[in-house]
Amino acid sequence: MRHFYTILLLTSTSVAANAQSDSTDMKEVDIPFSEYTEEIYNPETETKNTSYNYSNKWDFDGDEKNDSLLFIGNGGAHTYFYLQLTLSSDGIKRDFPNVQLDMPYPDSLESLKKWGKHSGVQLVVDDLDLDGISEIYLNFDNPFGAISAEWNKKGIKSKYVVIDFKNGKLIIKDYN
Repeated sequence: MRHFYTILLLTSTSVAANAQSDSTDMKEVDIPFSEYTEEIYNPETETKNTSYNYSNKWDFDGDEKNDSLLFIGNGGAHTYFYLQLTLSSDGIKRDFPNVQLDMPYPDSLESLKKWGKHSGVQLVVDDLDLDGISEIYLNFDNPFGAISAEWNKKGIKSKYVVIDFKNGKLIIKDYN
């Protein structure tokens, strides 16, 4: 236990020292999935924030053209990212401001099967219903994620959902 407190003390001292240093002295931080990071304008905060752009990676509507999937940061000290999705087939930008992830990093279906609804698995894109088209699993079970009233009316009861498209229609369902 003493070893744990020593590590905690050293970490706290390091964090405090870095917080006091000039930003020009800071070392570059290794950002997960940095190849997908970019500054995207967040209209809610009216700022450009670090965000994740996974556009052109997956086809969600089955038109054989990859769609736009963004997680737009809120710019906070502990950044949360909301989902924005645009299908190539209709060009409609769909914002999901209540779906807020703090780790919008794609994980594998194997991880989801192994860990289930664990907070470490927040985003999985895969063919979850075996129809040949990718769906999006989201775990937004955190203090900043909320089930929208619209989703409640559609029967959504949890913060573990699957987003799917069938015949151009958005389908959101609880993940079982």
